Amino acid sequence: MASNLSSPTSPPPPVPSHLVYKQQRHSPTNSLAEGNAYQRQTSSSRAAERSSSRSVRQAGYVPGSSDDDEGGRSSSDAAVPSIMVSVAAMTLGASDDEALSAAAAAAKSGARSSANKRVSRGATSEFSHRPHTTNSTQPPPLPLQGSRHATAHNSMELGTTVTDMGSTTGTATIHAAEARAPTPAMYWKQTKTWGCRPPKMRSQTLTVIGSQVFVFGGWNNTVCYNDVYVLDTETMFWSKMHTSGDEVPQCRAHTATAVGSRLFVFGGGDGTQYFADLYVLDTKSYVWTKARPAGVAPSPRRTHTCFHYNGYVYLFGGGDGHKALNDLWRVRAEPTAQGTFEWEEVETKGGRPFPRGYHTSTLVGNQVVVFGGSDGQECFGDTSLLNLDSMEWSHVSIDPPLTRLAHSATLVGMYLFVICGHDGADYSSQVLMLKLDTLRWETRTIYGSAPIPRGYHACALHDGRLFLHGGYNGQEVFDDMYVLELSSYSYLPQVPEFVIGCHR
Repeated sequence: MASNLSSPTSPPPPVPSHLVYKQQRHSPTNSLAEGNAYQRQTSSSRAAERSSSRSVRQAGYVPGSSDDDEGGRSSSDAAVPSIMVSVAAMTLGASDDEALSAAAAAAKSGARSSANKRVSRGATSEFSHRPHTTNSTQPPPLPLQGSRHATAHNSMELGTTVTDMGSTTGTATIHAAEARAPTPAMYWKQTKTWGCRPPKMRSQTLTVIGSQVFVFGGWNNTVCYNDVYVLDTETMFWSKMHTSGDEVPQCRAHTATAVGSRLFVFGGGDGTQYFADLYVLDTKSYVWTKARPAGVAPSPRRTHTCFHYNGYVYLFGGGDGHKALNDLWRVRAEPTAQGTFEWEEVETKGGRPFPRGYHTSTLVGNQVVVFGGSDGQECFGDTSLLNLDSMEWSHVSIDPPLTRLAHSATLVGMYLFVICGHDGADYSSQVLMLKLDTLRWETRTIYGSAPIPRGYHACALHDGRLFLHGGYNGQEVFDDMYVLELSSYSYLPQVPEFVIGCHR
């Protein structure tokens, strides 16, 4: 694809102090008395614990192809080429073996409170103890008292049998190993769901409204879908909803944005078709309405991003089958008296990011963080910020510049969790954490069975859990559902106010 790329301007000075993302303060508490009592009660059992054996299971890595059909190179829906961009080798934190040894040493020290440790009953655990990312120098903080994560995430108990759930066939391989995960550690699990499950799909959307997760659209490498599936996050029960109203075309690589109880679906495509229509789903009545635009509307596209802010649904970038785009549009979330929806192209200052699709746009207070993506020729690792009050772009350099496309990015407190995707050479199963106040990448030890490396999946946050559904690894389309239990990180949305980039 040939396209003229406009270079972003040089990064401006640090973000002004008034661009503040405020959140409610809430800090965990610990009981020193409980800790002392625990040490006295368990002193006789520590010698037995010190002699326990530990083993590390090497997890299998399944690299995928770098080809995909949705790049904006031509109207024939040709495959995205292999990206000829190499990522410099880097090491963040300690090795897996060092991380596990440090975790075991912390467990033996007896410093954990009895309120944060549960006695094993010999149950079989479905989670592997192997960490899937490198370890940080400091363990994460303890969970909030009274939080469901203070006990619910302790499924990896001492002395239990570990079950490997990483097989795509669903066959469990039992490993007799002693799982020792620190109490506040995050872990992956492939969760069981019930009901009418969605089929294998990629490039679908996963949107949270209330306690329900809505899946719409997607593609199985043969056909696209226009069905609506709803997951109840408490019972993990799927339902395929019967909708009425205007007919919505089958599509993939679209966007679905929650505005109250409504779902705004824009763009996408099927094969060589690219759409420019806006549909609104009332999730209470399950009635689709095709929005009549007022004025000029955005051009047909897919692989764009959308987000809701201050009464508007914003749209950025994507591809139209001939070139990548970097324009910014917005539409009022409420119709006019005539029942139309008013679109307008937004003029910005500061120099726009390079044209791209397969990127992510994450709302953080009054700013949106645009990360990664591709123009069909290059895989990007840059980060841009758009202040939605002043409509001014700024561009920040993060070392190292990690490249990603077809990934997901979810805000958890002051961290941006970037999960899976393609790095320009291979599919990944990594969880990268961008700390927004320092604008530095961090990694943490994550236990359990990580998803097979993939991209084009969908991810959403609800109740201290990150849900990951479907995707593609270059060879296979998935229909699985993984949950990343954030454990003590679930309290991060309650951290004090912070300014993006203030501690660089």
